[in-house]
Amino acid sequence: MSHTRILCRAAAVLLGLLACPLYADAGAGRFPGKTWQKAATPEAAGWSTAKLAEAEAFGRTIGTAVVFIVQGGAVVREWGATETRFNVHSIRKSFLSALYGVAECAREIDLGDTLEHLGIDDNEPALTPLEKQATVLDLLKARSGVYHPALYETEPMKKRRPARHSHAPGTFWYYNNWDFNALGTIFRQRTGLTVYAALERSIARPVGMEDFRAADGQFVRGQDSIHPAYPFRMTARDMARFGLLMGRGGNWNGTQVVPAAWVARSTATYSAARSEEGDLRCGYGFLWWTELQGRCFEGVELPRGSFSARGSGGHCLVVAPAWDLVVVHRVDTDKKGGPRVSSHQFGKLLGLIVEAAPASMRASGRAAPSAGTTAAKTLPTALDDLVPGLMSRHHVPGVSIVGLAGGRVAWARQYGVKTAGRREPVTSETVFEAASMSKPVVAYAALKLVEDRKLNLDKPLEDYLDQPFLPDEPLGRKITARMVMSHTTGLPNWRKAGQPLRVTSEPGTKFTYSGEGFTMLQRVMEKITGRSLDEQMRLTLLEPLGMVSSAYVWRTDFKQTAAAGHNSRGEVNQDRRRYPKPNAAYSLYCTPAEYALFLAEMMRTDRSAAPSLSTDSRQAMLSHVSRIEGRTAIVRGGKAATEPGYWGLGWAIDGTAAGDRIRHSGSNGTGFRSYCEFDPRKGTGLVIMTNSASGDDLWRELLAVIGEP
Repeated sequence: MSHTRILCRAAAVLLGLLACPLYADAGAGRFPGKTWQKAATPEAAGWSTAKLAEAEAFGRTIGTAVVFIVQGGAVVREWGATETRFNVHSIRKSFLSALYGVAECAREIDLGDTLEHLGIDDNEPALTPLEKQATVLDLLKARSGVYHPALYETEPMKKRRPARHSHAPGTFWYYNNWDFNALGTIFRQRTGLTVYAALERSIARPVGMEDFRAADGQFVRGQDSIHPAYPFRMTARDMARFGLLMGRGGNWNGTQVVPAAWVARSTATYSAARSEEGDLRCGYGFLWWTELQGRCFEGVELPRGSFSARGSGGHCLVVAPAWDLVVVHRVDTDKKGGPRVSSHQFGKLLGLIVEAAPASMRASGRAAPSAGTTAAKTLPTALDDLVPGLMSRHHVPGVSIVGLAGGRVAWARQYGVKTAGRREPVTSETVFEAASMSKPVVAYAALKLVEDRKLNLDKPLEDYLDQPFLPDEPLGRKITARMVMSHTTGLPNWRKAGQPLRVTSEPGTKFTYSGEGFTMLQRVMEKITGRSLDEQMRLTLLEPLGMVSSAYVWRTDFKQTAAAGHNSRGEVNQDRRRYPKPNAAYSLYCTPAEYALFLAEMMRTDRSAAPSLSTDSRQAMLSHVSRIEGRTAIVRGGKAATEPGYWGLGWAIDGTAAGDRIRHSGSNGTGFRSYCEFDPRKGTGLVIMTNSASGDDLWRELLAVIGEP
């Protein structure tokens, strides 16, 4: 083993001890030896034999060949040909992802390298200079923008392949065999090992696979591409070992086989994977399918942080770390004309398996039902009656609303059109300007810098800058990050055109809502990180939360998805400007569904995920700091707030009879109005985005009718 690999392995062990998830189940530290330990009966492990029998019976009707269930490190139940080496098909890609983690840690692979730098090309028509700017990271995310013919594609994949040069590298997700096969070529080029040899050495041997050998793989070559596919065969019992390894953060019985940081990074969500009809299916990480908004498979709810590997014909490896659960599903795809299991069928089977699990396991990792759950079932129907009339009354062409219940996205409604005078409807994919709702997201990121000890809430912001933000304003040297986030800087909302920015009151003494304060904070954050605000937000918060269609600058792909802004008469704002540079106070482009992911993060009690603030920091955002003055009270259900309003760190806080409601609104002169609020105790919330300057009249009247969502 090289010196670099030794250092990498040592660092990985230490990181694994710090970052590996801890499991409540007593068997969480259990690993198989030469063979798997098996529960004497499912009941001995808290499972239901009768319900597992129901799952097995259903599996027989759809063509399941093997099911292998592991929970707490031991086999709960298995049936079928568990020792048969079936083709893994596309599950190969998730194994390659893990190998990339090992190679990156050993500094054999740089994810920032471009195809041009690596000398990667293909048959004629060869790659263009633009295509060669795709990076290894783009390929891992299936976002290369290279739509060259590839080997081992199914017919549906060939039909769905986008036209060459239709998307620039990094801008569009497409499940692309060219990316996956080229990654195999790059891996061999940079490490000197085939995928099969590396798999045997770096994963199969360390976890004690009983059956796999490098000879179980055979490259698929052809004329369409110079990059071969790398399918291999594996038994269900060996695949389950890989699933347990990944579910335990890459650690195998005290040895860090795959870096823990890589496991977390590769199974995070970077893209929303959708069906041909546009419905949200799940997320996609680095060659892994990931849980997104509670979705993994149709018909079953898995806990946050679950992920899966999938192969043609119904092969699946499902990992739910929060439950310490691994499920392997195999189909005899070697049999010509044999059964094939659809994603829908497997989702139903997986749901039956989950229903057989201990109730305590199923309850963990999921949000508890809240008082808002019942309301969530009826409110969307009520909106269908209310919103169209309000749109007509207030001249709002388009509205998109998302509700949260139980701490997660529960429902969504869209009304009207993206652009007045055109027929294209508002959909769940329509991008709006969040306007001032940009501020709480930036405040969250700033507090992450505080936790990293790069920013001090009470240190003057001017002390971080080489050039003063307010060069001729002595009071400006007193302004801190805490004052910015609680709107007590003494700065106006915006400076008057042609006039210098002045502090209008002693910093820290009174509430003065200010966008200028957030631009000052932005300047400091960019100085600290060395990144633009947009890049910083994307890498540290937006992508990890699954907000992959969100950005603090205008992107070219927004031309297809963005709504147009309108004036208060519902007329298109022809002079609308787009934001080529980020502004912390107002430039966030996003969908209501993705902003709702941020609200879900604010309400989440589990604060262990990489993008999450600590419990104390989150509570600081939601605690009363400055008393609101001069702002119009929100009327909910016909009742105006009687308690004083406050500002925390980034959020407005309204006292109600039922407790504090956390809220923020947004208003951009480009013709957009938005609003959100949530109750962190109940797990309920609402996001409303409109494409009209009179949208605030709509959401205020709507809240006055529906009350607290």
